[in-house]
Amino acid sequence: MRKPIFQTFSAGLKFFLVIVVCFFMLIMFGNLGNEFAEWITGIRPYSEDGPIDFSVPGSNSAYRIASVFANVGGFLFGALLLAWFSSNNLSTYFHLKSPLKWKYTWVILVCFIVAIPVVQLLSVINEVIVGVNFSGIQDESSQLKSALLNTTDFSIVLLNLFTMALLPAIGEELFFRGVVLRVSYQGTKNLHLGVLFSAILFSVIHFEFEHILSISFMGILLGYLYVYTGSILAPIALHFLNNGVFILLEAYGRNSGLAHFFNDSAFSNAVLWTTLGLLSIALFILFLRRSINKERWPMMIGSLFRD
Repeated sequence: MRKPIFQTFSAGLKFFLVIVVCFFMLIMFGNLGNEFAEWITGIRPYSEDGPIDFSVPGSNSAYRIASVFANVGGFLFGALLLAWFSSNNLSTYFHLKSPLKWKYTWVILVCFIVAIPVVQLLSVINEVIVGVNFSGIQDESSQLKSALLNTTDFSIVLLNLFTMALLPAIGEELFFRGVVLRVSYQGTKNLHLGVLFSAILFSVIHFEFEHILSISFMGILLGYLYVYTGSILAPIALHFLNNGVFILLEAYGRNSGLAHFFNDSAFSNAVLWTTLGLLSIALFILFLRRSINKERWPMMIGSLFRD
């Protein structure tokens, strides 16, 4: 039987190689996606000339092609490659055989609802700390969001759900929760630090520093959900739900009061989000304290510590 080479490496070396593989795969498949998008559409999504001009016909398709390459190649293939070097059984390594019980559906929904005020609260803090410095990035991000999501065409909405919700959910969860969390835990001998380190890397890799606090929190929430349920399908489902609801809200609820409420600057509703956010964080901490010796948590502690 093949002996996976990563099993002979120290946890520190594993973590270093995970970072190297992540950036290497993102750069390689990002360049491949750039070239393929230009070959198909005649437009190069990322070039030295600056941000893509979404007013040019075909620019949306070019960006989606490059995005799919980055998600599938950078995260999904990267996760599978690292897992292959770590284990003889990819299904066991990623806990794909662990059933996602129906009762966990409610846990996923509660996590999604609880995350909303916390994310808004962290957006308030982000605006206070770095809002001015990242105004240019926010304008570019808003332009990208508007170009890709401002449509009610059902076929385009389905395409957005596939390329911007489903693929990222699968690829990023297999990589950050399936691989990075495991390696971080093995290196620190502390599951909470493992969850935290995987969440920090998750937020940094997104390169959305104007949202770094909220993305970090979502990474923490997804990590604990993985440990609590014992199934990688749970964080994949929550990740997809989070992205998918945002896409649908942008497509069909753009002019609704709910959309305006969430799209307005979080700072304008600072008192509300601070109150609800702190309450949600308190409930989240209470839930963690009560969960440590329940459900699949003890099994995951032992399982994640070995390849």
